[in-house]
Amino acid sequence: MSLRCNDLSCFVRREDETSPGPIGKAPQAETPSSAADEQPDFANSPLPAAMLAVAKDDSPQNRQTLYQSMLASWFVVPTREEPHDKPGFSAVPANVADSFSLEHNSEGQLVAVAFTDEEALRNWQKSIPWIALQGTAFFQAVAGTEAEKIVINPYEPANPESKMIRPGGIVMRWEFETLAEGKTPEKGATEKVVEPQSVLVSMPKQMPAPEVFNAMSTAASKFADIVAMYFAQVTYPDGEPHWTIAVEFAPGTSVKQVKHAMAALLKAAQHVVPKSIAADLLLASSALGQSVTTTGKKFYSRAGS
Repeated sequence: MSLRCNDLSCFVRREDETSPGPIGKAPQAETPSSAADEQPDFANSPLPAAMLAVAKDDSPQNRQTLYQSMLASWFVVPTREEPHDKPGFSAVPANVADSFSLEHNSEGQLVAVAFTDEEALRNWQKSIPWIALQGTAFFQAVAGTEAEKIVINPYEPANPESKMIRPGGIVMRWEFETLAEGKTPEKGATEKVVEPQSVLVSMPKQMPAPEVFNAMSTAASKFADIVAMYFAQVTYPDGEPHWTIAVEFAPGTSVKQVKHAMAALLKAAQHVVPKSIAADLLLASSALGQSVTTTGKKFYSRAGS
């Protein structure tokens, strides 16, 4: 593979992968100079139109076109850190996927996030760095992670400036593992590639005031069975983000004790959470609660636990 960096971005391609051309036509061989000067052609990506076509008519023909478009397209993949490579092409480490910024959905599954162009990424996050992976190189990298799905073109409903500006959807693991081999999946039209956006668990750009965490911690300290509490933002399919607190109880805590403690925490939250903010309390043992404990901030821990 080779790597080209420019500001916060890197362009990545396997050495044996040639420039994508129209579907059904043989790719043209690159010259060394054209490879060095090339940048991903996001503006002419066939993927958004292919995803929209499947959303309107999930026919076998549209599905095959979608898969072929995925193999031919560049994907913008957000990363946790800025690339450290100098401008120009250089070797990509085998663990390039370790830099991916992964998320959790409401089922507690780890998901990879990708975009069809930088504008779609900036619509989601304004300043996060990214790399661009093409075709099978992208799917091979994701297949090397524990991600169960790939979410394409998510947006940030909590931000009024962020809207659904591109078609989006989900690629299941059985699909991107096949695409990683350079093949199109053969499972047919019984399973949808383009699905409703999943719930995403993340951290909000603006955290709650310290008074919120202090009040919740004070309330929790009155219950010996509360071991810890975690905070994250959960964004639902309807676009509404919720401040969410996952409460971890000690093993063996009775249902009655849990209900009593949760009622007290709810009362405390009603006094400190702004009325304009949607907020939820849930058990850390639930599927969504596990995602919050993994992705979110631990703001309370009982001494000695």
